[in-house]
Amino acid sequence: MNFIRGALGEILFKKQKKDLFNNQQIVANSISKNKLQNLSEEKKIEKNDKIDLTEITKDLFYKVRSIYDFKALNERYKNKKIYNFYCPTEEYKKKLFDIICAGRFLRLGFEEFVGCKKNIKKNINNPNIFFDFTLDKKSAFLLKTIISIFEGKNIDSKKLDFFFPELNINDLVELNKLILSEELYFIKANEIIKKIKIISEEESSNNLKNDDQIKSKDNKSKKEELKKIPLTEKINKKQKSKPTEVDPENKILKKKDVIDEKYKIYTKEFDLSLNAKNLASKAELNFLRKKFENEYFENKRLINKLAKKLERLFSSLNINSWKFDQDEGYIDPTRLANLVANSGNLQIFKSKNENTEKNTIVSLLLDNSGSMRGKPIITSAITTEIITKVLEKCKVNIEILGFTTREWKGGMSKKKWESTGKVDSPGRLNDLLHIIYKDADVTWNNCKNNLGLILKDGLLKENIDGEAVKWAYKRLLNRKERKKILIVISDGAPVDDSTLSHNSPDILDNHLKETVNIIQQTKSIKLVAIGIGHDVSKYYKNAFVIEDAENLGDVIIDNLMKFLGSKNN
Repeated sequence: MNFIRGALGEILFKKQKKDLFNNQQIVANSISKNKLQNLSEEKKIEKNDKIDLTEITKDLFYKVRSIYDFKALNERYKNKKIYNFYCPTEEYKKKLFDIICAGRFLRLGFEEFVGCKKNIKKNINNPNIFFDFTLDKKSAFLLKTIISIFEGKNIDSKKLDFFFPELNINDLVELNKLILSEELYFIKANEIIKKIKIISEEESSNNLKNDDQIKSKDNKSKKEELKKIPLTEKINKKQKSKPTEVDPENKILKKKDVIDEKYKIYTKEFDLSLNAKNLASKAELNFLRKKFENEYFENKRLINKLAKKLERLFSSLNINSWKFDQDEGYIDPTRLANLVANSGNLQIFKSKNENTEKNTIVSLLLDNSGSMRGKPIITSAITTEIITKVLEKCKVNIEILGFTTREWKGGMSKKKWESTGKVDSPGRLNDLLHIIYKDADVTWNNCKNNLGLILKDGLLKENIDGEAVKWAYKRLLNRKERKKILIVISDGAPVDDSTLSHNSPDILDNHLKETVNIIQQTKSIKLVAIGIGHDVSKYYKNAFVIEDAENLGDVIIDNLMKFLGSKNN
């Protein structure tokens, strides 16, 4: 009789357990927007519990829910293309990346799904059930710390310092600020992982020191033993050990690593990113603005030509629509037949539905190098101003940025390098100067004097394009607008004499290509490059060449009409 009861109980338990997993799979599919594939977590739960499950207990119920909820939130808030692009390949780093990644989707999920938060919180002290790998004490503590910081709770700073002595709390706080941008969050995550990796290497080096101490003790005892061994036996042992002392393949690999080294920056200590108003006095900016306006009058033909094109752009961006079947407003001729058929039907009017939402941002990045001096930079600035005024009327946010260096042939960065021993292949050796002529949140009337700065003597120097494009890209990623367009206006390849003189000759070229490739692969921003007198297609996929700077406006407007008019962007 007991045997029959036990058999029936086991059958009932299996059915209940199957129903529990099936029901949770349905819920998880809904939360993950049907991205979640069928999971088989039953074995995982039994393995973690290390007990023979015979009934659906409350603990098991919440455990199953929490696992499915965790997986569903991961799928809901993770773009696989972006994740795969930024996820490290090394196993150790990948695990840390997944833990930090979990902090993001849990933070977003806890806000949107209170039920998921309750389920996951009940099992957060057993985080191994959520991951496909085992978390040690350090990793588990890191996950809990990230969640606590994201929820605004106090953390155990002593414990954090113990496990991760070189990890700053501000790094984790910074992650929380980047929560809405998956790409920026992952970039910051990799910066944190580098710090943690350094720590792990230091720990391993400490272990090596301890091993060396043990080995040195063993060596002492061996030396004492060797004293007792005859001289001929010592010589034979030395001869046998000689071939293993030198490994030529390792030496070749080390040299290859040095050659394939990625883009480096000797120091960022002297780099500046400033608003244009901080680079000249108010009186000087007023003077430069008047000088700039004189150039305006000398280019009336260009301005009139652009104005006609901009009328078409304005029309294409006129996103007002009509509300039909209204009780009042403008008479809709297409509804008059309804009135004739039914005199009681008075909904024959239409009213304008004006869209006031700013959902697009355009960033113009101007090359401020010395080679742009004269007509190219003046035409670029005039075109930029005209387009800015029109886009503002079209409720499109626009920002204007510029990039150059603080000095010719290296500045303080190079002096520091020279004073500290001149290491080989130091990386970028000049001080950057990134200029904000117009912030996207500032109206043109409040900053129009800034653009006159392009006429300031001594401003235009050298150009390090890769870092400038990355800077403009990061600024766009921080914006909430749905459509994001970055237009780079340059007159050729990146050039910085001090950097190219002491590194590989293609260091700046390769970095620009690498940066542009990353942006183009993510597809979160439309990137266009315009080369003035030079072909820039070897760097940019969407590239245009104009032989005369006067054609700049045509190319920019044509591309804006193309991108802004598309609903799928």
